[in-house]
Amino acid sequence: MEESKYLYDVSMSYVNPGWQERYCQLVKDIDRHLKKQYAGYFAGLHLYQTGPMNYVVVAVYYDVPGVQEELPKILHYVNEEYRDTVGHNVRRKQVLKFDRAKRLHC
Repeated sequence: MEESKYLYDVSMSYVNPGWQERYCQLVKDIDRHLKKQYAGYFAGLHLYQTGPMNYVVVAVYYDVPGVQEELPKILHYVNEEYRDTVGHNVRRKQVLKFDRAKRLHC
């Protein structure tokens, strides 16, 4: 059996007080939708809490042909969901974006 290879996007989020539950539910909903809609490209979201209002999200993609072409559609969906659900109550900063980073070690 061939080992799966993955690509990662990592972002940090600061969530305004009172929005933590809604934010966590948003991440779950996005994860569920992307797994269903983009099953061949999207492996899942991992959400970590690093402080009372600080979170890290790791988006995991399969390293397969076509993932680069699907990424803009996926990111558009994610950005729309964030805007519509939490608006300016969550500030995100991209830490690692696989399509713009050069892998140094495999």
